Amino acid sequence: MILFTQRRSTTKRVRAGLVLGLLGLFLSSTIVVLAHGGEDHGDQKPKTTSNAKGTVTHSTRLGDLEVMIKHPTLEPDLATQGQMFVTSFATNEPVAKVAAAVEIETSNGLVMTANVEGAGQPGVYILRIPALPQGTYVVRANLTYKGETDTATFSAFQVEPKAIAADGGSPTFLRSAGILVVFGSVIVLLAGLGFLVWNVTDRSSIRNEEAVSV
Repeated sequence: MILFTQRRSTTKRVRAGLVLGLLGLFLSSTIVVLAHGGEDHGDQKPKTTSNAKGTVTHSTRLGDLEVMIKHPTLEPDLATQGQMFVTSFATNEPVAKVAAAVEIETSNGLVMTANVEGAGQPGVYILRIPALPQGTYVVRANLTYKGETDTATFSAFQVEPKAIAADGGSPTFLRSAGILVVFGSVIVLLAGLGFLVWNVTDRSSIRNEEAVSV
């Protein structure tokens, strides 16, 4: 009778451990995916992102500061207004009393200036980007702070015609739908595997109980 109880308890522990292990594997993989989708606030190189609303964001670290430029998608021969944010890299707090000037360089070395105006808030500036031909541009933000001048360089300013979405829906929607399908499939597979493990260990427990009874 004691042997029967011990075998049954051991089987339950093994079964519970396998199921918890599968759940832990799924949760850890989900956390990794979500973490990669978020922002890495380590030592940054200049990076550019865009969202479904057509807002393009460029950001980089400049010493103790972080410089971020946001603007709508740049279209050829169309002047655009964006914003530039200067914050503390360590705390994300806006930094005041920064003198800013922005230059735009074409692929053939021609340099133009973008008008920079204070937005009435610390660390926030209105950036007026002139009409530009189609192409890729290098943008330099020259910031003077505490008597020193540093330059943040962004090399991925794309000026191109607005893309026309195909009749099947936007790429962002399709990508999101695909991610949901993948996660749903993973959940179903894990549930099926867990059920299979549960049944196998349950049958093993029954056979052990029958052997002990005999």
